Amino acid sequence: MTHRCLIATTGIRLAALLTFLLGGNAWAQASVGDLPPEILLYADVVYLNAKIVTLDDHELNADPGTIAEAMAVRDEVIIALGTDSEMLAMAGPDSKIVDLKGKTVLPGIVESHVHPMSESERFAREQYNLRMTPEGYVLQMDVGATPDDTMARVARAMDLLLDHATPTPDEWLNIELMHAPALGFATPASVSTLMSAPKLSDVRITRSDISEIVPNYPLVLSSATGIMDAPEKNIWFHVTAGPNGRPIAREVVALDRSFDQ
Repeated sequence: MTHRCLIATTGIRLAALLTFLLGGNAWAQASVGDLPPEILLYADVVYLNAKIVTLDDHELNADPGTIAEAMAVRDEVIIALGTDSEMLAMAGPDSKIVDLKGKTVLPGIVESHVHPMSESERFAREQYNLRMTPEGYVLQMDVGATPDDTMARVARAMDLLLDHATPTPDEWLNIELMHAPALGFATPASVSTLMSAPKLSDVRITRSDISEIVPNYPLVLSSATGIMDAPEKNIWFHVTAGPNGRPIAREVVALDRSFDQ
């Protein structure tokens, strides 16, 4: 519901009608601003006995702004906030009265980038004492200048790992591609566009590309962060779950100076 004022135009029509009916009566000549809103516009719904958080302080702080006791709504638009008695004065014979019994009302917030699944997984692991990480191998390395360069780096990294370790069928592999401004990838988000796009046809590194290079192991190719975290860049780590379920990372092999050659 949007908070906007619908009183003005209605009031103009009402004032004109009163002038027509009452002629030169001084009260009929009163300006719209002098008329109480409960005369001008009845509410469809009045919500009472609530904690209505307005967030009308738009600074980036912890202040919730004004907290009102009641709210009047018409045509799905908030027309007024105030006390229970003030909002009841805006109720007409057909208005619906809702007692919220002390509940909190928040504005409708549209957040375009959230990760509820990650938070729910974290809560479930803590609640049921589950391990806090998958087990397997993880590497952070720079993205390549092009998708082909990137996949060539992935292939070389995999060859290096398999020369020094043999992952089990239950272990995941995770290569985290780090952004590289010098190559045109200024942020982690710019790297993620290689693996995802609104249209599938615009994706530049596909699942089949990854499967061709890493056919025998489950691999996650991610930007900046993934299912496991590497403590350092350019080093393969083996990640296992410790006694408390939290990850323990052990160094396996580092990418040497010849890796980019």
